[in-house]
Amino acid sequence: MTGRLTAHNTSASMIYRAGWVVCDPWTIYPDGFVHVENGLIRDVGSRTGAGANHIPTIDCGDGVIFPALINAHTHLELSALKGSLSTENGFTGWVQELLRKRELLTSDDLLTAATSALAEMIASGCGAVGDISTLGATWNCLRDSGMSGVWFHEFLGSRIPDIAIEDAPRHDLRMSLAGHAPHTTAPDVLKAIKTGLQRRDLPFSIHLAESGEEVQFLKTASGKWKDFLMSRGIDPASWGLPAPSPVHYMQRIGILDPQTILVHVLHADGPDMDIIRSSGAHICICPRSNMALHQRLPDLANMLKTGVRLCIGTDSLASVESLNLLDEMRFTSSRFPAVSPATIFEMATLGGAQALGIDAHLGSLTPGKMGKLAYSPARASRASDVLNIVIYDTTDP
Repeated sequence: MTGRLTAHNTSASMIYRAGWVVCDPWTIYPDGFVHVENGLIRDVGSRTGAGANHIPTIDCGDGVIFPALINAHTHLELSALKGSLSTENGFTGWVQELLRKRELLTSDDLLTAATSALAEMIASGCGAVGDISTLGATWNCLRDSGMSGVWFHEFLGSRIPDIAIEDAPRHDLRMSLAGHAPHTTAPDVLKAIKTGLQRRDLPFSIHLAESGEEVQFLKTASGKWKDFLMSRGIDPASWGLPAPSPVHYMQRIGILDPQTILVHVLHADGPDMDIIRSSGAHICICPRSNMALHQRLPDLANMLKTGVRLCIGTDSLASVESLNLLDEMRFTSSRFPAVSPATIFEMATLGGAQALGIDAHLGSLTPGKMGKLAYSPARASRASDVLNIVIYDTTDP
């Protein structure tokens, strides 16, 4: 069972040893150690020298120490809906059921489930998260948990919100804003949010090109999704549609830049990928949720070929069985066997840290970064096998 160490919580000087230490996907030490002091990594390598004999040491075992994982996209406040929604009526039906059942839950219901899900995420080796909150219910529990990352307050509809963002309580945890999606949030709202975040140097997140309904609506300005919006009191007549594709639409209204995270991106062709790569925007894939809700996977091969910046997230417990990022990594590896374990591991560490703007603090075991470590008891005999064994949480025979 993989779990997170607590090196980041101590002000003392401590050395952690293991059979292997993964600094990043390309730097793996046998008989490795990580020296943490005042919550920051001081040194990392193989076989501590005699000068370290006076420093308290924890021998974790023959397994692997690696950077705490980064779940770049989830919705903690939907955790109370775990196992309660059906996909039989398609994505629109799933959304309608989600909204209906969420309205029946109390604030205490949402917060209790979110807190429990967050604790399980931390226990599974996760050190940072990109949490999307529509109701604003999860900021306090995220702040108090010691988790790093970005809490995104998400907006839908046509009313431009007050751009109220609290100053960061810690350098590794910030508050920001998100637009739900281009087919649910008016372009004026998206542009206002994005402009406000650019002034404060904060990341922006949006679901994009996720469903066939979204693509049809953006390309035609009609269809079932328009009917659904109208039923919710949202009139998209002034949204500037149709558009050639969701990605083109985001480019047209000025949303794409290196501080934008595009979540899912299931419906995108080669020219779309070129636009995303040129803009520097990040794509966050959530394959388990995509398969559950849409019976479709992202075109990961094309994303990698194009060179877009990638990270990975679990999405919410309303569409997947766990928020354990290793479960997401295993699923991704099994569905994309040609993608190397190093690539998947990079998406779950450095890729997520870069997307959330916390790569100065997390994403690799580098001196000066935070000492948030994870440990897997899985054992490997060769460095080339370590990452695959960590992802699958197995022991090399």
